[in-house]
Amino acid sequence: MMIHRVVAIAGLAAVLAASLAAADAQKSQGAQGQGWKKGQGWDLFVAVYDTNKDAKVTKEELLAKQPGFDRADANHDGFVTESEYDAVPASKNYPNLKGWIARFDQNKDGKVSLEEWNAQRIKGFEMADKNKDGAIEKGEFTPELAGSAPKN
Repeated sequence: MMIHRVVAIAGLAAVLAASLAAADAQKSQGAQGQGWKKGQGWDLFVAVYDTNKDAKVTKEELLAKQPGFDRADANHDGFVTESEYDAVPASKNYPNLKGWIARFDQNKDGKVSLEEWNAQRIKGFEMADKNKDGAIEKGEFTPELAGSAPKN
């Protein structure tokens, strides 16, 4: 049960990042927030993080980008607070992400630092990398890693 919780928590980071990155794309395409379609979680994840386009995401590729954190950190002070998170449009489109600050805030200071964010992302990455080859591939990207993506 603890393994699923760690993967789900880290998955929240991936989902938040992907949903924030996709929010602009959906807005520009006129799409309505109708939930995730089958396979969309992987497609968004790989589109955001797979910089060398090899259909895998390494830990280095994952950590090199933090679009969800950067977008949520509205005042660019290196921390995301609950009010900053609540102001992000994706927080309204994906209400099951609510409470991620409490889960990521390791030192319980009421905000999430980039270090806290990345610590959870690393845990999730390591859990998702089932074959321990240092990369997440489509077959390893599970609903648990997608965490809070709505189910169809």
